Amino acid sequence: MSTRWKDALLPVLLLVAMMLPLRHGFTDDGFIHIQYARNIMTRGEYAFNPGEVSFGTTSPLWVMALAVAGKVAAGPDGLVGASRFFSWLAALATLLVVHRALLVLGASRLAALCGTLAFAADAWFVRWSALGMESSAAAWAAALMVLMSFDAYSGPTRAARFAAAAAVGALIRPEMYLAFPVFVLAALTLRPRPRLRTLLVAAAVAAALLLPWLLFAKWHIGSFLPNTAGAKSGGMVRDPVTFIRSFSPVVKVIASTQAVALLALLVDLVVSRRAAVALSRELRFTMLWVIALPLAYVVADIQILSRYLLLIAPAICVVGWRAAGSLAERLAPRRAALAMGSAALLAVAGNAAFYTRVVLPPSIAFSEDLQSNMVGLARYLHDNSMPDVVVAAADIGYLAYYSERRVLDLGGLVEPKTAQLRESYDYEEIIERGLYFGVPGYPRVDYLVDRDHQPDRFTNRIVNGHTFTPVYATVVRNLGIRKPGEFHYTLYRVMPAVGEGP
Repeated sequence: MSTRWKDALLPVLLLVAMMLPLRHGFTDDGFIHIQYARNIMTRGEYAFNPGEVSFGTTSPLWVMALAVAGKVAAGPDGLVGASRFFSWLAALATLLVVHRALLVLGASRLAALCGTLAFAADAWFVRWSALGMESSAAAWAAALMVLMSFDAYSGPTRAARFAAAAAVGALIRPEMYLAFPVFVLAALTLRPRPRLRTLLVAAAVAAALLLPWLLFAKWHIGSFLPNTAGAKSGGMVRDPVTFIRSFSPVVKVIASTQAVALLALLVDLVVSRRAAVALSRELRFTMLWVIALPLAYVVADIQILSRYLLLIAPAICVVGWRAAGSLAERLAPRRAALAMGSAALLAVAGNAAFYTRVVLPPSIAFSEDLQSNMVGLARYLHDNSMPDVVVAAADIGYLAYYSERRVLDLGGLVEPKTAQLRESYDYEEIIERGLYFGVPGYPRVDYLVDRDHQPDRFTNRIVNGHTFTPVYATVVRNLGIRKPGEFHYTLYRVMPAVGEGP
């Protein structure tokens, strides 16, 4: 076994050990992906509801990979298993890329090992990798893009490698389209500037990989970008105070898991000044990327989720731990080794404590309830309703996948008409006033899945000319870290009130 593989073994074992408690976990967004994959596999259409083409997933490459895997995956749970397998595999690959990036930057074996261990313990990376999302694949693509960027301006071949990595990333997460203008911006700040041919080759490679998908998306789906891009954006932020406050979630998420790397990066800037690692030529793109992505989220008023910031977490880890190694080089060898080992221990222990106390309990609880209680509701609907019924709901992935019924998406993720409704009304107002009745393309709603802290809130009520009869109810302990507390899920049979319609 080569030295490189030996050094990567310990971080891999650490990551696997931390993911094991969530090995049976999954998410509703994950079910959205496999619902699309199933319809591609069985119907040859990019659709959430069969027969209704839509762009309600942010990760076309992930969905396509699942559709291919679905050809050999048996049963409805086969795609769930395939999603987990790909997610875990991508997580392990990300560690190898992070380790390689540190070595390419000139980090010592010890610094590279410490940095890779720290990233393996990153609580958010562990969580989303274990839950079978595309997030680990996006982190892998982002890490690979950063690695390829180190010498991307030195010639056409290296620029082509960077463009290929960024293009693959853009097909996994649309935010990575931003990498291309950042690449040009970084080129404009370099002295001497890269040759024009180098930039043109990068553009040609990116176009060759992305244009086929973009043209297909426009022709088959009708849009270049997913509906979720608009559904999760609150519009442009113009108020300076709001703009500044909006960075708070970014800082909290990154600092909660990458505090040691951030501290090392900042200390190196203060101590080394112009010679700081972060200011080196090969890291120009990386540092601009770390700044540009959160800035884009804030300007577009996109709700910051921990998995979104996994697109910059590998970069912060690599730069921070290379900076830590640079600082340690000022010390005697034994003291340097002690300092690096202590920093790595602090990073791992801090993440382990945060993971076990804050991240793991609600993640386990929701995953268990999703796959038992919520899936039970969907299966009840499948077994006790006609195939042509329409059910309105906010959490749509599990519901569509297991009920096999047409779903009216109240969150606006896959249905543009409800996304337009969400521009004027919040979710609770849409539910309370029954504004989902009469959505174009949905002449009737036969069932509603309501979620609320209080049970049976629509029983014996008439809302927008309709009555609600509860037919199935269950409880979910939380909706993740951001939404604690019990939520009651109630399936209502919806009928026009007497005298209110046919």
